[in-house]
Amino acid sequence: MESPIPLIAVGAIVFLAHLFAVIFEKTRIPDVLPLVLLGLLLGPVTNFVHTESFGDVGHVFTTVALVIILFECGLDIDFQLLARSFLTSVKLGLINFSMTVATTVVLAHRLVGMTLAEGCILGSIVAACSPPVVVPMLAKLKVTEETRTTLILEATICEVLGIVSTLAFLKFAQHNTVMPTVVVGRIIASFVLAAILGGAAGLLWAKLLKFVRGVENNIFCTPAFVCILFGSAELFGYSGPVTALVFGLVLGNVSEVKSLSKLSRLPGDPLPVSYMERTFFSALVFLLKSLFFVYVGISMRFTSKELLGASFLLTVWTMIVRLLVTRFTVAKNFNSYDASIVSTMVPKGLAAAVLASMVMDSGLPAAGLIREMAFGVILFSITLVALSTFCIEKGWMTGFYRYIFSSSPESKGESAAADPAENSPPQTSSLSETAPIEPLSEAAEAALKAALAAREQAENAEKGKSAE
Repeated sequence: MESPIPLIAVGAIVFLAHLFAVIFEKTRIPDVLPLVLLGLLLGPVTNFVHTESFGDVGHVFTTVALVIILFECGLDIDFQLLARSFLTSVKLGLINFSMTVATTVVLAHRLVGMTLAEGCILGSIVAACSPPVVVPMLAKLKVTEETRTTLILEATICEVLGIVSTLAFLKFAQHNTVMPTVVVGRIIASFVLAAILGGAAGLLWAKLLKFVRGVENNIFCTPAFVCILFGSAELFGYSGPVTALVFGLVLGNVSEVKSLSKLSRLPGDPLPVSYMERTFFSALVFLLKSLFFVYVGISMRFTSKELLGASFLLTVWTMIVRLLVTRFTVAKNFNSYDASIVSTMVPKGLAAAVLASMVMDSGLPAAGLIREMAFGVILFSITLVALSTFCIEKGWMTGFYRYIFSSSPESKGESAAADPAENSPPQTSSLSETAPIEPLSEAAEAALKAALAAREQAENAEKGKSAE
């Protein structure tokens, strides 16, 4: 029999994930952080586990985790919230991505001497937020649903931009040739066609759910279909994450798309996802998320303290850029608390690690440098975002963010909301202190007298009957 250590490790990780979730509820320390640190302990620190030991299974697992997390996230997004937050998400994502890439080019050149093409590759990798990291973090924060929707969409948009841009800049660095029209075409296909595919598949599956539920042990049918759908989208060159997200979005808003069912010739009405199915998907996401973040920590590899320091400076700079972009572009759309969360929510994830590994396999002279700095940014971004949200939840940075986002709605009224007594009118302690009562009008007075007379007459009639 093979060593039982892996089984013990998986079981221990799941139990620890539950423990970290409880610790978060008590202390507000995000459970993502200890999971990543656990992975670091198992991987780079002790070398107890190596990513090479997982082979292709590791890549498959991370892909499945991404698919299920985005699908379950789509189930919880409301169409109306999507409509209100879509433009904000696009604006935030495009501006933040562009500014991060541009500033990373300059900083990478000054810190480690990267060329323009190499800096663009690194910038594209570190500019993208990771939906599998953002979604679990947001689930633990007290933000509005609109803010949550905005950040999820923005993270998905940035991830697609990061993948397409990294591959384009890598091709440019290798061959000094890149077609802007091709890049733009790929971006359009990644978003638009992937969204169409996910929407059509969601409507189709909603109509097929009646038949699927007649199959024994059908609870895994929907996750299996999502995986097939994700793989098909990637096979055709579309964005799998966008497809999975839109698929879940349609299934989660069946009541809103019933009118579209007339466009389909399939019999029956589309059915919503049941409570049992949602509960199962939520539990599955918890399991995959727990293992995912540990795997992220295991995947880290560092060989130079200087590069680790440069990665830290780059991470801090990306967070400063994010703060400024939020302040001058979309802060007015959020209250100061939500704006503070938006300004800090820039964690990187395994997608960045995969892209960095692809660069390493390309044979680029600076490939090792790019990969190690990307790994450092992943580690520090998750750590700093977790600590920042912890401080925000504790209220330790309230004054700072209120100052930064002083123009956001409710920012002036939040202090009043914190202590309503300060702005409420003084309470009267006696009847003599109350405001004078306005006299009745003549018509009201006449109506009142008539009602009293009728009541007196009725009482007298009742007394006469009882006397008889």
